Amino acid sequence: MTTQTTEKPRKEKLLEAARELMLDKGYVATTVDEICEQAGVTKGSFFYYFKNKEEMGKNLVQHFAQANGQKLMEGTCCESDDPLDKIFALIDCVSKMSQKSENKGCLVGIFTQELSESHPEIRNICDEIFKQTIQSFSADLEDAKKIHAPSANFDVQSLSEQLLVLIQGSLLLTKASQDRGVMERTLFHFKEYLKKLYGK
Repeated sequence: MTTQTTEKPRKEKLLEAARELMLDKGYVATTVDEICEQAGVTKGSFFYYFKNKEEMGKNLVQHFAQANGQKLMEGTCCESDDPLDKIFALIDCVSKMSQKSENKGCLVGIFTQELSESHPEIRNICDEIFKQTIQSFSADLEDAKKIHAPSANFDVQSLSEQLLVLIQGSLLLTKASQDRGVMERTLFHFKEYLKKLYGK
């Protein structure tokens, strides 16, 4: 009789351990030894999957962004076909996610702040993730503009950048103040601002 195991692959264990450690301590302060110890794997396993710590960091930030994007898709439930309602649902989902105790911030933002000068390849990946996020926001905001405010004089690109800045800034303020209500309060005002812009 064989027993099936559901043990996670070593690479996934390493990425999960690195994510937890780096959300707490940052990239530079986290060592390969600590990652291996928390993951319960050998250092040889680490270097089997990653050439060095920087390669792991590049894998990690992409993995983090994909996982967060999936969580948002699953958490954003909107029955309406109106693209503005979809943006409102996204904002509500981000607010709810930020209040959960397991939410310790955003690795993309942390890596950008910590590594933008010293690790240009990681910075470029973070930049691309942010650009894709802004593009996604812009698509819905542009569609909503065509429906609700076709003659209004505002730029959806900069509006999308503002939304991303509010989210990232709220995460920083939450870390500093340990107040999980920051995101909800900030995005409430942005949502009200959108209603006025779109006349809804």
